[in-house]
Amino acid sequence: MLLEDGFEGIVGLDPSIRLLRFARSRLARRFCPIVGVAENLPFRPGSLGAVITCFSLRDVVNLGLSLEEFARATRRGGALAIVDIGKPDSGFWRALIGFYISRVMPVLARVLIRGRTPGNPFKMIITTWEKLLTNRRLSDLIEQSFGPCVLKSFFLGGLAVFEADRFSVWKDILQ
Repeated sequence: MLLEDGFEGIVGLDPSIRLLRFARSRLARRFCPIVGVAENLPFRPGSLGAVITCFSLRDVVNLGLSLEEFARATRRGGALAIVDIGKPDSGFWRALIGFYISRVMPVLARVLIRGRTPGNPFKMIITTWEKLLTNRRLSDLIEQSFGPCVLKSFFLGGLAVFEADRFSVWKDILQ
């Protein structure tokens, strides 16, 4: 989709060589696979035009450091887009989504998997959900680290899209 939308090349970062090889087999020369993690990006400051992360930021070891690294590696005028499961700000919706993730989703996954893989790998989402920041808190953290952020939420806040612009941030000016 990114290539169809005009991106000239894509750098894919993942700790899994297997996933990177799969992506390379589908995208060929317009994809540059790099083994790494968000907390320690192997890019020069300001070398990226945009950072996009889909359903992976929730699993980084150090969220604050990852956002700082995104800001460091993205040039001014660049962008950050994050798509991930969300944790609603409202206690009621948070409880409802939490119930779905901890009680309903594992049962649905077990039925849909039907013995194709051992165990239920979707159960890991429960611990992921528990450590998530609320959507508003994550949006605030993105603004502090990266720049102005717009939060769009869907499915009662259970899916969140964060869009941030890398403009002059006070801490950059002070450095």
